[in-house]
Amino acid sequence: MRVDGKRALGTSGLSSLEGASGGGIATWATIGGYGSNKSMGMAFHYSYVNITNYWDQNAGAVLGIHDRVEISYSHNFFQTRGTGALLGIGRGYQFDLDTGGIKVRLFGHIADKTLIPQISIGGMYKHDGDSKVIHEVGSKHVNGGDAYVAVTKLFPKIGLLVDTTMRLTKGNQWGILGFGGDRNDNYYPQFEGSLGYLPWFAPGLVVGVEYRTKPRNQNFTPESNWFDVYASYFVNKHLNITAAYVSLGTIATFRNQTGVYFSAQTGF
Repeated sequence: MRVDGKRALGTSGLSSLEGASGGGIATWATIGGYGSNKSMGMAFHYSYVNITNYWDQNAGAVLGIHDRVEISYSHNFFQTRGTGALLGIGRGYQFDLDTGGIKVRLFGHIADKTLIPQISIGGMYKHDGDSKVIHEVGSKHVNGGDAYVAVTKLFPKIGLLVDTTMRLTKGNQWGILGFGGDRNDNYYPQFEGSLGYLPWFAPGLVVGVEYRTKPRNQNFTPESNWFDVYASYFVNKHLNITAAYVSLGTIATFRNQTGVYFSAQTGF
């Protein structure tokens, strides 16, 4: 495997909670790693989210092939802490979610000097580990898939990063609580958007906001749209660290799930 790391700093994106390169809660059109169109690149990440009633850990990796194809994998450890007892599934119950993904860059490049954005399409396959609990909370399936198209562009002269992603999904809390429900068991489009600002006086720093809409598949566990405010620092091409404030609304009947997000990514 040839690795040259020739792409510009930051063009690999950050790491999303589903493993694909992008923002924390939004998938971007970026291809993970820093390999050029003649080589490969890789990135590994770990993230931690601590909100009002729960916490989640995520570990994963991406492989970028010729700056064209990205293959990703991640595992979520979603811990209910004391809330598990209140939900009737046991104190400290943990949901586990495996996500495998593939993304293909169709055309454009995030850092091109033209106005043409980078556009990618992708898909994810997700598996939740406990069918009994998943069905008890009203979900129809423990396995599910997402499909998406992402449009991402960096405007270096003004230091602005813009992403818009449209995702077809029926995942409940991105799949942690299974897929489909008594209210809906069909795929519907959901929106993900990111804005980032790269201040000229702090090379390697990105600050911004993200927003993600969520499906309403269940009557028992309604969902809310997600929002975050983040700051990410690219130390170099081999290390990136991110911190964010997240607002995730209602999760499994418990409202106002807000807290902090931390992530570290290493790659080449």
